[in-house]
Amino acid sequence: MRELNVSIELWGVAFCAVGIACAVFFMRSGDRYRNLFIAFSLLVLLASGGDALAGVFRGQAGSLAWTMTHLGNFVTFCANFLLLAAITMYLCSRIQEAEGPAYQAWRNGVFATAIAMCALALLGAFFYIDESNLYHRTSWYWVSSAYAVIVESVNVALTIRHRRKLGTAAFFCLLFYTLVPAAAAVAQVLVYGLNFAIIASVLGFVVVFLEMQSHTARTMIRQSEELALSQIEVSEGRIAVMVSQIQPHFLFNTLDTIYGLCDEDPQLSKKAIASFSRYLRTNLNSLNQTTPVPIEKEMEHVRTYLELERMSDEDRISYEFDLQAQGFSVPALSVQTLAENAVKHGLGGREQGGKVIIRTRERPGEYTVAIVDDGVGFDALTATHDRPHIGLDNTRARLAAMCNGTLTITSEPNVGSTAVMHIPKTSTGPEQ
Repeated sequence: MRELNVSIELWGVAFCAVGIACAVFFMRSGDRYRNLFIAFSLLVLLASGGDALAGVFRGQAGSLAWTMTHLGNFVTFCANFLLLAAITMYLCSRIQEAEGPAYQAWRNGVFATAIAMCALALLGAFFYIDESNLYHRTSWYWVSSAYAVIVESVNVALTIRHRRKLGTAAFFCLLFYTLVPAAAAVAQVLVYGLNFAIIASVLGFVVVFLEMQSHTARTMIRQSEELALSQIEVSEGRIAVMVSQIQPHFLFNTLDTIYGLCDEDPQLSKKAIASFSRYLRTNLNSLNQTTPVPIEKEMEHVRTYLELERMSDEDRISYEFDLQAQGFSVPALSVQTLAENAVKHGLGGREQGGKVIIRTRERPGEYTVAIVDDGVGFDALTATHDRPHIGLDNTRARLAAMCNGTLTITSEPNVGSTAVMHIPKTSTGPEQ
């Protein structure tokens, strides 16, 4: 019987060593279950190796044999107690990941009890070694088995309760991993000799290894699909921003202006064509821009846009730049969107037109970009929301995603509006 136990346990040690190597070299470091799997492998290895060590030296004379027998049995008990805590933690994590309760109190209670059981094992509460260096159970051995049965029984109940959320494959694997050790703990009390607990731990380890690998593969596939969908949404967002920036009325007005200048002022018409070409090129290039751009580059584009607007309606629109802060970055076309919004909805509602002022400031912890107009404004409490705000919505979303920034808009009827971009300093920096 001893040779059979030792053989099974050494096989378990070898399998766990392979599992640890696979986790270290092949599982991603960012995998949330990687460290837990390594802990599983190490604990099963210690439980199997400790009992094998005790089995080899059991009954032999000498201080070395006595020490190894004590050490092997103590390590086996402690590893099994902690393995129950690891199983409980994994089960609760899977349930929480499946949008179930966290069961934090249960997992903490199991872990604390496992530590207490390890202390009792160290004090000799569950076994002792006689003068012939042979292992014997104490009258309190049943406590260790009862602890295992209680923990595994609750885990079985939790697995069954959340079987739908866990899914069929995960349910049967986790049920096997909780039922088999519980049955082994009962068998261990009734039958003395063959180490059922170690056998159950090794079999359970094989099952959890396969289940973890399957779960990791499914998670990676889902994350890849979500990433692909996210990239599509980002691309669509950039297209929406670009389209919102090239409104038909602006194109027609600019082309009409250039057409009129061809006869009145050929040199100015050439300048307008160059500016319009530069404006369109920047908008199209923004489709491939996935990182923030330097504020200086964005301001060049805003200046080009405002100059084209001023050419189209020289008597109604004027602009001013007050740039006291530089050296930070913003999403491409973000300031442009707000400037166009000021011209179109702010100044466009005034018969006499108005002025747009662009200001940049450096403040404690952040940079700000303010777009101020003296247009018609609006009442925030009574403003209607029946017209789309594609440009503003995309600007706010891209500002948050790229710079962790925010956008605030204030307005007063017949006074004007102010849009302010807030960019934290920790998330800025010129594009390299």
